[in-house]
Amino acid sequence: MRYIILSALIFVAQFSNAQGNLKFENETFDFGEINEDGGYAETIFSFINDGDQPIKITGVRASCGCTTPGWSKEEVMPGDSGFVKARYNPRNRPGKFRKSLRVSSNGGQKLLYITGFVKPKPRDILQEYSISSGDLRLKHRSLNFGKITTEKAVEKNFDVYNAGTDSIQLYPELMEVPDHMMVGLQPERIPAGGKGLLNIKFDPIKRNDLGFLSDNITIQTDTVVKQKNQFYVISTIEEFFPEMTAEELDKAAKLEIEERVFDFGKVPAGEIVEAEFNLTNAGKKKLNFRKIKSNCSCVTYEVKSKDIKKGKSQVLKLIFDTKGRRGNQYKTVTIFSNDPVAPTQMVTIKGTIQKTEDSK
Repeated sequence: MRYIILSALIFVAQFSNAQGNLKFENETFDFGEINEDGGYAETIFSFINDGDQPIKITGVRASCGCTTPGWSKEEVMPGDSGFVKARYNPRNRPGKFRKSLRVSSNGGQKLLYITGFVKPKPRDILQEYSISSGDLRLKHRSLNFGKITTEKAVEKNFDVYNAGTDSIQLYPELMEVPDHMMVGLQPERIPAGGKGLLNIKFDPIKRNDLGFLSDNITIQTDTVVKQKNQFYVISTIEEFFPEMTAEELDKAAKLEIEERVFDFGKVPAGEIVEAEFNLTNAGKKKLNFRKIKSNCSCVTYEVKSKDIKKGKSQVLKLIFDTKGRRGNQYKTVTIFSNDPVAPTQMVTIKGTIQKTEDSK
């Protein structure tokens, strides 16, 4: 009797362990370089069922709508083969890609990957210079200076193209440019079908502000009359500090922030959230806040003074008005100070705004 029971248990164990298994020849396929306008790219992943039972693919899920899967629909017997097909659409997807296909079967799951690089389709010159101010065309409406300091004025050139049939030059009388900027063309007159440079000189000292900034300018040429074409000059300005010796740095102001993130959890819409941050001057020189800026008008701040003596502390209080806000919130306040090592520091308040009956 014991022998019969033992044999039965062994049989059950062997039966329960028996199953089909998808063994793919390769689990990643690299298309290499393909053209954006070259149509679909396809590949087939072949597999063998090296298990003890028939196996059937129940579904293949791609990580992106750009990838269309296909697969063997029938059961695959032990020792037999099947396939998973991946078709990738490169249209409007220039650059590197890596997409996955999750293969589900009665034997478990497998992940397959397709990779490659999509070569952008050639663009004509009007597509390349897609933003127009009359016949003068630029590549972007936002003209980005990136990060600059208050040390001195800077200038940057931006590519332009004359799409007209006549030569063009700027018409300063109709242009709107802030006092801290000067705008010109190189050459001053661009021939029909010719390329040039839009030169912008930017004086951060005259701008008299810090942090991320956006200035509007209106560019006009002598072929455009009474037509405003607005562009945005973007910059991030930081205070300039000359190089200092170790001794000078030791005597300088030093801002330390005890906790930089305040999580208010979940609150109903319309509630006022207050957060406090402890700011300490760990340096030997008086700390001065040059500017304190929030990334949202919904957050205001209070400080007793914009100066902190050495070794002293004070509280920065943030007031977040959640009226009109919904869902996850992440608000930052940037502190600009005369700390030469870390002149720009940030604190954050975050949490979730929940709907109320009144806000539904």
